[in-house]
Amino acid sequence: MTQLVQPRLVNPPDGDPGVYLDFRFGRRAMLFDLGGLGPLTPRELLRVSHAFISHAHMDHIAGFDPLMRLRLNRPRALTLIGPAGFVDQVESRLGGFSWNLLGPSSVDFRLAVWEFDGRRISNAGEFRAREAFRRRDLPLPDLRDGLVLGEDDLAVEAAALDHGGIPALAFALQESLRINVWRTALNEMGLPVGPWLDAAKTAIRAGAPDDHRVTIPGHGEMPLGDLRERAFHVAPGQRVAYVTDAADTAPNRERIVELARGADHLFIEAPFADADSDRASATAHLTARAAGEIARSAGARRVTGFHHSARYAGSAATVSAELAAAMRPEAMGEKEEPGPAPHEGADWVLRWRANGLTTDRALARFDNLPAVDLHDLVGSWQGTGLPTGHPLDGLLERLGWRGKRFDSEGRADPLVFHPDVALDPARMPLSIALRWPRLARSLPARTGFAALRGVLRARHPTATLARIEYRTSLSAAMIYDRQPIVDHFRRIDAARVLGAMQTPLAAPYFFLLTVEP
Repeated sequence: MTQLVQPRLVNPPDGDPGVYLDFRFGRRAMLFDLGGLGPLTPRELLRVSHAFISHAHMDHIAGFDPLMRLRLNRPRALTLIGPAGFVDQVESRLGGFSWNLLGPSSVDFRLAVWEFDGRRISNAGEFRAREAFRRRDLPLPDLRDGLVLGEDDLAVEAAALDHGGIPALAFALQESLRINVWRTALNEMGLPVGPWLDAAKTAIRAGAPDDHRVTIPGHGEMPLGDLRERAFHVAPGQRVAYVTDAADTAPNRERIVELARGADHLFIEAPFADADSDRASATAHLTARAAGEIARSAGARRVTGFHHSARYAGSAATVSAELAAAMRPEAMGEKEEPGPAPHEGADWVLRWRANGLTTDRALARFDNLPAVDLHDLVGSWQGTGLPTGHPLDGLLERLGWRGKRFDSEGRADPLVFHPDVALDPARMPLSIALRWPRLARSLPARTGFAALRGVLRARHPTATLARIEYRTSLSAAMIYDRQPIVDHFRRIDAARVLGAMQTPLAAPYFFLLTVEP
C-alpha cells in the first residue's frame, strides 16, 4: 500500500544524520535533523515545512546555513524544533551574518523556532526577514505533553535522550490514517484524479458519515460511503521513528522503545560495532547490537541503521549485519542449511546477512524459492547485498545504492542511488569494480563517484523486464540494455524478493529487495 509520507536517509549510512520525509501526494516535506543536505535538490528543500533537530552538534545542524540561504527570498515559512536552549542557538547563528539589505520591502520569510524540554514545547521565537531576523517571542502552541506537532492528518512526538550530558531529541511521526486511492476503481467509475480526492480523504480522516456528499468537478456529488467502499483503501496510519546520538542507558532504552513501539520504519543510529563498545560508551552512542535489541523490543517492522563511524570505511556491512542479528538473536550461531524450510520465515535471510554464505549455498537457497510474476515487481524496492565473498559485496551500499524501480510498462531503473537518483549502468565501470574491488572501495574512488553522479545519471529507464528460464525455473528477470547483465528474481514473501545478478565477468551476485511502503 502506497503511503502518504515516504521517508529516506538524506545521506548514505556513514554520512551526516538526517531523514527526508516526502509527502508523496502533497507539496510538502519534513526533515529529521539538518546534517549535510547536498543530496537534496533545491526543489525538495523548498518543500520543507518543518525540521526536527535532535541537537546542535555540527553534523546534525550543518545544513542550516544552506537551507536558510535557499529559503531567504521565498515567502513560505519554516519551523524548526529542537531541544532546550535551541532558540538562543538559532539567534546566535543568525547574528553571525549581516542583514543590512533586508527591510520592510523584503520577502516576508518567517522562521519559527520551538524548544522541547523533554515534556512539552517550553519556548518559542520567531525571526522575520523584514525585521533583519530580530528575535521576537511567540505564544506557545497548545499541544499535549510529548507532542511537538499536531495536525489533522498527523502528529510528531518527541522524547529527550541523554547524549553525554546534553539532551538529544528522538522523534516519531504518526499518520492519522493511511488512505490510498484505487486508480483502477476510479477509471471504472469514470472519475478523474484531482484535488477533490484530498477533500474526500480529509473527510474520511475526520470520521465523516457515509452520507457525507463529496463534490467531484464535472461529475456532481457522490456519497462518501460509495467512494470509501469502492475507490479508497483505508488502514491505520504509519509510524516513522528517528533516533540518534543516545547513550546506551536503561532510561534511554526505555524512552526509545516507548517512542518507537510498533513503528513501521525505525531509523536508529548504529555508529559502532559491538567490538568497539568502549568507544560507543565514551562518546555516548549506541552500538549496532544495542540498536538491534532496542528495535526488537519496540517491535519495529522495518529498521534502518545509520550514522556509522568512519572507522568502518569499506566494512559497514559488518555493522549492518550486527544490527540485523541483534534483532533475531536466535538466528546467531546456527548452522546454515542449503535450502529454506517452509516454517523458517525471515530467519534464514538474517543469518545470511549476518554470517554470509558460499555461492553454492546461496544458489541452493535461490533454487528453493518460488518464481516471481512480472506485475509483482512494479514499484520501488530498497536493496541490500547478501554476502557470498563476491567482489561487489558491500560496494554498492558504500556508494549509496538505494535499490531498484520497475514501471508498469516493463521498463526498469536497475541502479537507484540516494536520495532518489537513477544511474545508467552502461556508464558504470563494472569491470574495474569486479577486477579491483579494493580500488573501487577506496576514498578517492568513492569521492570521484559522488562528483560524477550527475554525469552518470540515466535519462530514462535502462533495463527491461522479461520472463526467463534460469536454473530450471521460469521467473521474472531484468535485462540491462547496454551491459551484459541479467538480474533473476525469486519470491521470499509478499514484501521481499531475492535477486541474483548474472554476468559473464564473475559468479552470481546476490541481493535482497524489500518493497518500499
